[in-house]
Amino acid sequence: MSVDVTRVAVVACPHWPAVAAQCELRSRGQVIAAVAVVHAQRVIACTTGAIEHGVVVGMRKREAQATCPQLHLVDHQPERDRLMFEPVVHAIAELVPLVEVSMPGVVVLATRGPSRYVGGDDALAQRLTEIAHNALHQLAQGVRIPFGVGIADGRLTALIAAHSAAAVGEPRVVAQGQSQQCLAVLPVSVLADFAEIDRSVVSLLQRLGLSYLGSIAQIQPSILVGRFGPAGNEMQRLARGLDRHPPIVIAPPPEHASTHRFETPVEDVNVVVLTARQVADQLVVHLGSHGASCVRLHICLQTDHGEQSDRVWYQPEGLTAAAMAERVRWQMEAWVAQRAVTSGVVLFRLSPIGLRAREGRQLGLWGATTQADEAASRAIERLTAMLGAESVRVPEWRGGRDPSETFALTVAAVVDVEHRTQQTVRVQEHWHGALPAPSPSVVYDEPLPVMVCDALGNDVTVSGRHEMSAEPCVVVLQQQHYTVLSWAGPWPVEERWWDTMRQRRIVRIQLVVRRNNTATTTRALVLTREHGKWWVTSRFG
Repeated sequence: MSVDVTRVAVVACPHWPAVAAQCELRSRGQVIAAVAVVHAQRVIACTTGAIEHGVVVGMRKREAQATCPQLHLVDHQPERDRLMFEPVVHAIAELVPLVEVSMPGVVVLATRGPSRYVGGDDALAQRLTEIAHNALHQLAQGVRIPFGVGIADGRLTALIAAHSAAAVGEPRVVAQGQSQQCLAVLPVSVLADFAEIDRSVVSLLQRLGLSYLGSIAQIQPSILVGRFGPAGNEMQRLARGLDRHPPIVIAPPPEHASTHRFETPVEDVNVVVLTARQVADQLVVHLGSHGASCVRLHICLQTDHGEQSDRVWYQPEGLTAAAMAERVRWQMEAWVAQRAVTSGVVLFRLSPIGLRAREGRQLGLWGATTQADEAASRAIERLTAMLGAESVRVPEWRGGRDPSETFALTVAAVVDVEHRTQQTVRVQEHWHGALPAPSPSVVYDEPLPVMVCDALGNDVTVSGRHEMSAEPCVVVLQQQHYTVLSWAGPWPVEERWWDTMRQRRIVRIQLVVRRNNTATTTRALVLTREHGKWWVTSRFG
């Protein structure tokens, strides 16, 4: 069967979040070679200097610090990543007006027009290499930023080729028709690393003996669909070197777009985003009524002075209305950051140029997405538009032993809130020494000092062998006396023992207490003892 395959070029900068953090530190006068970005207590990106010392993606934060003592850790900031990468996207857009951005650090474009213009795929790869090198050099002078350019028949092959090119320092062009042969010898883990296939599905493939993409390509699609559903068909196409959603070559016709015109030029980003959310809601409902969802969105912004910004956004799982509005915010903020806007926005257009069949989603009665979740997502969007991008925050799981570290508040403007509510937090590995479920309902930013006394009024201490001097009977908290009804512990927690500056050794106990002057007020407290003092870190109820 003949399949029309579109040639794809990818410009990729591996570990871009770490590179962006390194460039930001250098702009402040800090020259640091080993930098790692941490999210949920694990390394998600690291610079070349950190890799040379043995730091790898997926390593625990503590293990990474032990491997490289001079490692500089920074938190994951998606907004910083995309704003730092915008000069590279802008430079490539000078050669190819319509480029696709799936994530910060990766630019995708169709090669048919640009390749003919510069004289072939090899010449295009060299030209893209020069453009990216100049843009990155201006971004951080004196810092070597690894990047690669790959050209192949499909997105997956081109992305893998770009990462391979970054390792050797030369662009890589896979000949037409050779993508399947190149992929056949690669392990199935690349589906999770580069194609966003669920890792549990990849793990199942490995347990079934399908260790290489070549084995998947030889299986009939109907068999994979019967076992894995729609993901089976996608995996079979990817293993054959085909793309689920080939990049477009020309801009979409305007008659298929949702356009909104402002009566007066609008300079406030929040107003544009709020209006875009309303238009996106109507667009998603319209697509849903036809059994489709948008995976590739072309956003066009126009100002009163005729300036225009075009960008293509890609999300293989499908873009929700919140995600569409979020991309409008990203594009407009990046446009303003380039200082290419001299007046307010008078028109924006949302064009769904890549569609896929919409898979049904059943709203669960317990533990799944409900109508209340969707209503909360819409309320967050409205508050963000009215109060500003930094005013509304949502909890984000990060892991850890201390309840104050398990979750952190993240700016809602950089998160697809509607997509986040569809996902359940799943702890991949048990945190030894962490509090078991359920989590405390109140976690204090600053622990409260407390006195724990025995029946004789003496302070309860804990020995080096983690033995309590006496049974706790009375707790004095904020000048209020509480009687201990029950207690459990102590549980020792020792962290960062290898670092004399940051090591921590504590014990934790849990108490159920009741105020002395009332028979109904009871509380469940979590206490820790550190440096000879007791502290209340959180409470239940």
